[in-house]
Amino acid sequence: MRAGSGPYGFVLAFALALTACAPHAPHAPAAADAAASAYAYDDTKHLVALVDAAAAAIHADGLTSACAQFAQKNSRWYFGQYYLFVYALDGTAVCHAASPNLVGKHLMGLRDMNGKPIVRFITDIGKRPQADASGWVFYLWQEQSQLGPSWKSAYLRKVTAGGTTYVVGSGLYQMRTEKAWVQERVDAAAALLASKGEKAAFAQFEDPASPFVFNDTFVFVLDARGRTLVDPAYPTMAGRDLADFRDAVGNRPVAAAMRALQRADATWMQYLWPAPGSGEPTRKLIYLRKVVVDGKTLYVGTDLFLATPIWMRAG
Repeated sequence: MRAGSGPYGFVLAFALALTACAPHAPHAPAAADAAASAYAYDDTKHLVALVDAAAAAIHADGLTSACAQFAQKNSRWYFGQYYLFVYALDGTAVCHAASPNLVGKHLMGLRDMNGKPIVRFITDIGKRPQADASGWVFYLWQEQSQLGPSWKSAYLRKVTAGGTTYVVGSGLYQMRTEKAWVQERVDAAAALLASKGEKAAFAQFEDPASPFVFNDTFVFVLDARGRTLVDPAYPTMAGRDLADFRDAVGNRPVAAAMRALQRADATWMQYLWPAPGSGEPTRKLIYLRKVVVDGKTLYVGTDLFLATPIWMRAG
């Protein structure tokens, strides 16, 4: 297939354009790719653009040629913290720029510090029916420059070359949590609760090896009165009354969100809370969904700090 044709044409053209700015992080073009434009932070957009461009290169040039390009240090594919890896759907590493010794190894059993099956979650994205399926996997890993493990956020993209399906991806440590990640995980948690019921869903929400624990963020569940049913932050304090929770200026964001859900299925609510390591109130958002299970109304949600000034309006 020639460059510029087919569904990967735009992304491949962008990949070729990255040559001029290597080895720096890629910058999204004026007509930003729809996938990258869903995110707020530049690091996230750069990572998405890099992986989407890599998928286009694999599709156009073939896996062998693309992997050779990905392995070149100080190129548009491999610079700073950015590098690419590719897995077959059986969990075999077929490219790994940073750890070429992994190539050819079957890594389906690889787990993070919490027991999360990293490669299984990665290959699950490649097994989705969409030709261009994509998604995120978050895992706690040993960052070589730090004393302890750190959260790594990896963006993955399904791609087919030579009639075989692979997953290409890249990840960064300590990325800021995106609203899009929070909404996707809470929506998935609500769907799981509605389809599988409380016992099965609660077990996953409380399991640090599940997709519902990521970037020091977790899913909680409240009953109709705002009392905790699932509360990973305080597992020994069952039944906390979050409806009465007050923020740094006395507002009750959970109660306000529950009132909003009388007229909607999901809502965002802003409040102020001291950020870790700081005494200054910082903007935080709660995302809350209403779910009816066996005739009972439950609320599923999580929250995140925003890296924006407090005078800016939440989007």
